[in-house]
Amino acid sequence: MSSHASLDLSRSSVELTADICNIESVSGNEQTLADAIESALTGLPHLEIIRNGNALVAKTNLGRAQRVVIAGHIDTVPVNNNLPIRWSEDEGAEWLWGRGTVDMKAGVAVAVKLAAELTEPAYDITWIWY
Repeated sequence: MSSHASLDLSRSSVELTADICNIESVSGNEQTLADAIESALTGLPHLEIIRNGNALVAKTNLGRAQRVVIAGHIDTVPVNNNLPIRWSEDEGAEWLWGRGTVDMKAGVAVAVKLAAELTEPAYDITWIWY
């Protein structure tokens, strides 16, 4: 995959999941995906972004009495004829098939989308992708 991958956070969570899954991030090779997440969230006024290697932290600093931490890994096991992902259908239900679709990139997609959209959460939130 390109080292210049980008994520469009206006896309649906399902579409964003497909985009994230199509960024190869086998353990030890997470930079492209970490770069894409960082780029997508940088500049959002409600988030402080901290980068340490290929780990990212995005957090609100709204002075809330409590903080919630939501974390997920961005690496996968080695690719095995399952990248790029593909859309499949079974008995009328459409689903994604491929590397990262069940562990953990759908959760990463939802967390990234929520990090961008939750500008005034009831609790301060720390989002971690590692």
